Amino acid sequence: MYEQAPRNSAARRAADARPVSDEADASPPGTVPVVSDDRLLGPRYRAPTLGVVGLVSLIALEALAVATVMPQAATDLHGLSLYGFVFGGPLAASMLGMVAAGRWSDRRGPLRPLWAGVAGFVSGLVVGGIAPDMTWLLFGRLIAGLGSGLLSVSLYALVGRLYPATLHARVFTAFSAAWVLPSLLGPGLSGLVADAFGWRWSLLGVALLTLPAAALLKRIALTPPGAHAHMRHAARPLLWAMGAAASALMLHVVGQHGSDPHAIGATLSTAWWLMPAALALLLLAAQRLLPAGTLTARAGLPAAIALNGLAQAAFFAAEAFLPLLLFRERGLSVGTAGLVLSAGAVTWSAGAACRGAVGARVGTVMLLRIGLSGVAIGIALSAAALLTTAPIVTATAGWIVAGAGMGLISPTLSVMTLALSPPERHGETGAALRLSAALSTTSALALGGLLFAALLPVSACAAYLSSMGLAAALAVSGVVIAGRTKPA
Repeated sequence: MYEQAPRNSAARRAADARPVSDEADASPPGTVPVVSDDRLLGPRYRAPTLGVVGLVSLIALEALAVATVMPQAATDLHGLSLYGFVFGGPLAASMLGMVAAGRWSDRRGPLRPLWAGVAGFVSGLVVGGIAPDMTWLLFGRLIAGLGSGLLSVSLYALVGRLYPATLHARVFTAFSAAWVLPSLLGPGLSGLVADAFGWRWSLLGVALLTLPAAALLKRIALTPPGAHAHMRHAARPLLWAMGAAASALMLHVVGQHGSDPHAIGATLSTAWWLMPAALALLLLAAQRLLPAGTLTARAGLPAAIALNGLAQAAFFAAEAFLPLLLFRERGLSVGTAGLVLSAGAVTWSAGAACRGAVGARVGTVMLLRIGLSGVAIGIALSAAALLTTAPIVTATAGWIVAGAGMGLISPTLSVMTLALSPPERHGETGAALRLSAALSTTSALALGGLLFAALLPVSACAAYLSSMGLAAALAVSGVVIAGRTKPA
């Protein structure tokens, strides 16, 4: 099974990566340390587990908090013209952070990029929280995006270095669960804080909460990895990451305006020449930044990374249009439409927990096929809400199924890619896994937005079906290539 690494490799990594806080380290010299049982919340791993899961939760909370308060912030700071860049800019900056963290983790270990990510994430939130105008808010968002990119990859690499292979699936399941409470409570809590104390405290509050979560990791000590030949030409990947970031930013802005009915004319007048150029640059950068064979889904690790991009793009491209469909076409309030998305977040966590329970019996390829089928079916059910005769519960049921499917897929691919890559490349693999998701999702959102904008004047039904159909097609293509994740 992919979840299992060679025993000697797992034992060596566990020994090299034991936290400083281990009680076993206090054994008298010359005696064999007594090692506690390998539980995520046992004495050996309790503090690191709470720290990494806490950081993942806060990254999720920050994303939801910003989405909730940004309309008010942009209005107060008279910066609606930069609204799209406030979301696209951090995405682009995070790509730079991902590439930098991948190579940094492999050269120096994951702790240095992790602390740099914490510093960038917190300082970016503080700058945004005290910003006197929209330019400073955008600057803070860029810093926070760079920090979140560093964090996402260094946390992945830290799991590979710190925990034995037998615990990898449980850690990544905990990562999936860490999004549930922020998804359920984040928008409402951010709104309450903004109403009571002002929107700035929604950002500053997340910054303050990040510090104690990071403090739980301060006693981890890892053996620095040695230098490897694949780390040469460190500047070249960063240059390609800058190209990917620029093209992703262009696509994000085009896609956002493409889904805005008030900006359809302006979008169509520029998108037809802007999008092909941006997509071409994005594909070229992806070819340089992702493992060889990823774009063609070569058997093994490249196919697993490609599959992650397809799954993430399918889910989040559909999620972008589902609330708009429910609000404009079925008359639901924004809050009620948001509850449908929250249901998907809950079942994402439930699917991850189910994956941990049945993964060893079902097998990874079958889990991936079931999960991707669930995403495709869920998107189709949600799109059926376009029919006025279909009850609203159809959309809710669809998104529950789609969320459960992602819960099976996400931790399975995280565990699989760790097992398929050598320890000295865990940082690079983590960067590729997240870059694949970011690049694919950005492209899908832009294409979906452009299709929506082009078809909306003709038929609202056709506009939604084109965007949701694109997302479902990505999930179906993932079902087809799931079997290629096995090494040739």
